Amino acid sequence: METATCILCGKPGAAWFEKADKFPPHEVFHVVRCPECGLAWVSPRPEPQEIGCYYPPTYSWKPDAAGEQSLVHRAEQWYRFHLLRFETRQLLAYTDLAHGEPVLDVGCSSGDRLLAMKEACLTPAGVEISPAADFARERLALDVRRGTLEEAHFEAGRFRAVTLHNVLEHVHDPRRLLAEAHRILSPGGWLVVQVPNVRSLQARLFGKRWAAVDIPRDLYYYAPAILGRLLEAGGFEVVRAVHRTSLLHPPTAAISLVPWADPQRFWKAEAEGAAAGGLARRLAWATATVAVMPAVWLESRLGAGAIPTTFARKPVP
Repeated sequence: METATCILCGKPGAAWFEKADKFPPHEVFHVVRCPECGLAWVSPRPEPQEIGCYYPPTYSWKPDAAGEQSLVHRAEQWYRFHLLRFETRQLLAYTDLAHGEPVLDVGCSSGDRLLAMKEACLTPAGVEISPAADFARERLALDVRRGTLEEAHFEAGRFRAVTLHNVLEHVHDPRRLLAEAHRILSPGGWLVVQVPNVRSLQARLFGKRWAAVDIPRDLYYYAPAILGRLLEAGGFEVVRAVHRTSLLHPPTAAISLVPWADPQRFWKAEAEGAAAGGLARRLAWATATVAVMPAVWLESRLGAGAIPTTFARKPVP
């Protein structure tokens, strides 16, 4: 384990709360908050060489399994691609990207977002640290490199956009990641960052029970203003933060209401051979999702969305 200081102010954090990992053996971690800027982070935290132990194989992608073509799995796949297409439409709506332009998705998992980008006539590439990268490259014939963004060694100025969907909260050194994203973006290129918002109505309502507090995999907790400071310190110009999310995908609220129906939990259980209860948990999750849709829509309209998307640009010299 290692202790960490504020990446914006360099100050040690003051105790905020503690929470147990949702996966066995349910180790307890502490979240601290900078008394000056308000950034929050896990400290002490697993070191970079340790953190992989806290990610189950099904955390961000689902390996081949018997029954993967069942009606349930096809419905899950449709639901996932609905979200990815929605986010890709937002990418095109809030940037000046043109057909065929190169886009890099950092933390691309098994490549589903890249497929949605290809459908939208972009030229996507990806980078991913897990074995999902091999699946995307070998099974889906996608341009994906395995490793960290820095290890990928992309050419300077290669991309017109770099997307970080639920990535920046997971990395030990966000500043280093942003510096590399800045290097590989062309002048005027776009950086798109999606992270949980600790100032959202959901975060205030649920507190540490909020599903987006995924300790210890989430190492940092941002508010839009704090994220903006971090991006500007990295040489980017923040253009806008978009709080609107797909109506069919109200992020984190349903799982906060019924934690036992968290898809990550039953995917992990199914991968380990425990099928019992999977359908009941899926139905509970779907019911809760429908129930919270109006509240999450209102939350986004008020500019306090749970997982806003921030659009920033690399300045033109």
